[in-house]
Amino acid sequence: MAVALALVGCAKSPPEIVTVEGVVLVNGQPLPNATITFVPMIEGFGAEYIATGASDEQGRFKVVCPGKNGCPAGENRVTVTNPGPPEGARGQSDKAQAKANAFYASLKNRPIPQRYTTVASTPLVVQVTAAQTEYRLELER
Repeated sequence: MAVALALVGCAKSPPEIVTVEGVVLVNGQPLPNATITFVPMIEGFGAEYIATGASDEQGRFKVVCPGKNGCPAGENRVTVTNPGPPEGARGQSDKAQAKANAFYASLKNRPIPQRYTTVASTPLVVQVTAAQTEYRLELER
C-alpha cells in the first residue's frame, strides 16, 4: 500500500494544451489538402497528445489532439503528409484504384518532400507556447 501511495505522488501532470493554427507552404506556395501532425517530445506521455489537422485550399490549418483543440506546449516535431484516400478509393478493385489515382493527381503543389513525412526525418521542430498561436511551416523541395 505504501508503494502504491508513493507512486501516485510521482505521477506527472498532463501537459498544457494550447491553440495551434497556421499555414503550411512548399517553396513559398500554399500546400492544400495536407495532413499536419504535431508530435510532442514530452517524455512519459503517449499518442493521446499527438495533434493533427488538415490544410485548406490556402494551406491554413488548425490542429487538435483527441478531445481538445490545440496541442501540448513544448517542443513538437511536425510531419506533413498526403491525406488518406477518400471513401470509394480504398481497395484493390480497378474502380477503387482509378479513383485513388485521380484523387492523388488532383492534389496541388505536390509532391511533398519525403523528409517532412516522418517524425524521424522531419526538420520541422516547433516550440509551441501559450503566447503564440500562429505558426508558419515552410517546406522546401
